[in-house]
Amino acid sequence: MRKIIMALAIMAVLSGCTTSADNSLEVVYPEVNIEIETIEPKPYIIEIEEEVVALEAPTVEVQNGQHFHARGVSFVSGKVSDGETGYVVKKYAVAYNIKGELLSRTELVDEAVVVDTTPTIYADNQPVVPGNYYTSSRVTRYGYDCYGCGYNESTQRGGTAAGIQVGYNEVRQKDGTWKEGITYEGYYIIATSSSIPFCTVVEVSNHSISGYGIKPGVPFKAIVVDRGGAITGSKNDLYIGSQSDRTVNLGRKRTFDVEIVELNSRTKSNGVFNGDV
Repeated sequence: MRKIIMALAIMAVLSGCTTSADNSLEVVYPEVNIEIETIEPKPYIIEIEEEVVALEAPTVEVQNGQHFHARGVSFVSGKVSDGETGYVVKKYAVAYNIKGELLSRTELVDEAVVVDTTPTIYADNQPVVPGNYYTSSRVTRYGYDCYGCGYNESTQRGGTAAGIQVGYNEVRQKDGTWKEGITYEGYYIIATSSSIPFCTVVEVSNHSISGYGIKPGVPFKAIVVDRGGAITGSKNDLYIGSQSDRTVNLGRKRTFDVEIVELNSRTKSNGVFNGDV
């Protein structure tokens, strides 16, 4: 009993201490003072726009002696590379209002990108392929009865280095028949140096030749089926039928331009050579 009375006394003392502590403690709460900012939409929008402006078209440059081809011929020229048109990429800072209306457009000069135009390049020492060309340094004429041509005087016929048979005002065609004139399968006959393969078809232009259907200045096509001791480099010899025939007149120019049209094979049938054209 005595223990119970002491316990009650202790609890009474503790209860009095707690009440005293609560009465003396002052609690201070922090003051909340936050301003809420209303987010307004920006009055304008800036975008970066690009504009591509083409520069000048490519020019043509001749760079002889700078682009040697492994199969090139010294006097044959051709396109080495195609030119490309350059351009400028311009940048602009463009401002619009909230309604999408244009406010300003300012070019950002320092951010422009420039790609220069490159030229189309032609050069000599190129291969004998279609599209390439050369200018004959000298044009001469010859006939079946030329010196060293090995013609048969009794038949009035001879042959070419490629084996195509020719005669006085006649040429043996691919099918074995002889046709009046000086053309083989519709092509006039020329002799070139060995740099131009047999049976190569070319187009002759910028000339002053006339006769047998050829008119000055009008391009005509020819086939390479002959050579010649004096035909070296870019020289050409035009077949005219007979040395004594003056129907073909070379004119005053004595040069012409030659463009390679196509390369063909030389074939042999029944012991006779022909051009595969």
